[in-house]
Order: sequence, then structure tokens, then C-alpha cells
Amino acid sequence: MDYRRIIHDAWVFTRGNKTLMIWYSFIPTFLTTVIGIVYLVYQFFAFKRSHWFDNSDVSFLKEVTTYVIDFFQAHGQLVTPAIALIIVVGIFYLLLPTICLGGLIQITARRRAGQEVKNIDGISYGLLSFLVLFKYHLFIKTFSFVGIATEIALILRNFESSILQFILPVFITVGIFGFLLTLLFTYSEFFIVVSKKGMLEAIGKSTKLVLFNWQHTLLMGILMLFIGVRIIINVVAVLFVPALIIASAGFFATITLKIIGLAIAFMIGFIGLIAVAYFNGIIHMFANTVWTYTFLELTEQEKNKEILE
Repeated sequence: MDYRRIIHDAWVFTRGNKTLMIWYSFIPTFLTTVIGIVYLVYQFFAFKRSHWFDNSDVSFLKEVTTYVIDFFQAHGQLVTPAIALIIVVGIFYLLLPTICLGGLIQITARRRAGQEVKNIDGISYGLLSFLVLFKYHLFIKTFSFVGIATEIALILRNFESSILQFILPVFITVGIFGFLLTLLFTYSEFFIVVSKKGMLEAIGKSTKLVLFNWQHTLLMGILMLFIGVRIIINVVAVLFVPALIIASAGFFATITLKIIGLAIAFMIGFIGLIAVAYFNGIIHMFANTVWTYTFLELTEQEKNKEILE
């Protein structure tokens, strides 16, 4: 397998399909980045109110809930629009990333095979594989980095620090186990989307493909590292945008009217958010294309066809 050719072809494909990147990578990345910012801000203030810092008698969640209830009691006309907005954003957050991923994988695979596929066809492809892919994502989130970090944060906020010495070895073990499973399940999404397999069958075939192609472990390790770098970039991005808003608000509020300062700050933050999401969208599409090409090359080899039968 020519690793350099795969990476080169994947980059050429990414650069040559900007419209595909915008619709199937940038938009879902923008949505997940916004949700990530909200999640991180909540975690920050939740920890600030915990016994680790302020040792507040009232949790941050209760403060937010009380504030929201009081606000809507005073502005009853906004209740319906707010509920509608939450429902729409929630539906998009649950559906859009998975549909776009399924469409992106299928379009990439078909164009790799020389087929003429329109970008809009990706919606149909994404919907066809949505249920299985969504179920698979729910399954792997239980031992993902974000899932484990959320569980650790929840325990640390609600229990004394002495519990850390007991739970830390457990979470380290779970983290290592989760990483190994993630490595074995590398091709599960592609078996689900391209080969139209069920979740358990896709996981089984992915495990076989990884185990019987140990010589490509180095490539997988490099790609996993690349995805790890992307996760770090996402974390930095999530930290960068609110920091940019706060810093800009503080600066412009000192030299102009407060309302104007806030407006300028949020404008700068929004532009920064767009730039970060666009960059992450490019990286996401490139990484996805590399994995798709690797999957196609491995499954086309005769020895692997026999293994996967």
C-alpha cells in the first residue's frame, strides 16, 4: 500500500471539492463547535461553583435553571419561540452530523471508483445509513474521550477529592481499553456506509480487517495521531472563541459605549468561530478521505476478501 499516494490523493480530493466540504463537513463542524462551546462554558462554571473552588451552596445548574425560569416568567411571549429554537437545534445536532458523515463517506467512495455523483445525492446516502450509523455512534460514545471526561468531571464535582485515588486507575484502564476498541473499530463506519452492514457485523469485520493487516498498524497509528491532533485543535478552538469574546468585550467597553463594545466583541467572536469551524471542516474531510481510501484499498485486496467473507 502506497501511504504517500493515499494521503496525496486525499488532500487533492479535499482541495478540489470545496462545495462538498462546506455542506458535509463545515456545517456540521460549525454546529458541533457551537455546542462544544456551550458545553465547555457549563463545565467551567459548574467546577467554579463546586467544592474545588467557590464551594457554593447552590450548584451552577440550579442557578441557570432559576434564572431561565425567572426570565421566561417575565417575558412569557418568548417561551414558544425559545422552545421551538431548542427543538430545531436539538434535532439538527442529533441528525445532521451523522447524515453528513454518511453522505460524505459514500460520495468519497463513489467518486474514488470513478462514478459521477452529485453533492445533493449525499443526503440520500446519509439517510439510508443514518439509523445504523447513529446507533453505532451512541455505542462508541460510552468509551470515547469526551464520554470518559464527562463522567470524571461529574464525579469530581459531586464527591470529595479523596475519591480521585480510587477512580483514577479505573478511568485510566477504561481509557486504554476504549482506545484499543476505537483502533479495532476503525473501519466500522465504512462497512456500515459503503458495504451496508449492520452495526455488529461492521464491528466484527472491522476488527478482522485491523487484526489481519497488522503491517498497516503504523499507518493507522499516524492517522489516529492526526485525528488526536484534530481533537486538540477542537479543544483549543472551543477555548479560543469565548476567550476572544470576553477579551474583546473588555477592551472595547473601556474605549466606547458598553453596548457597542459587546456588539463588536460578539462580531469578532463570530468571525473567529467561522474561521475555526472552516479550518476544522477541512481537517475533518481530509482525515475522512484518507480513511475511506485506506478502507477501499484494503477491502479490494484478495486476501482480505477471503477474510471478510
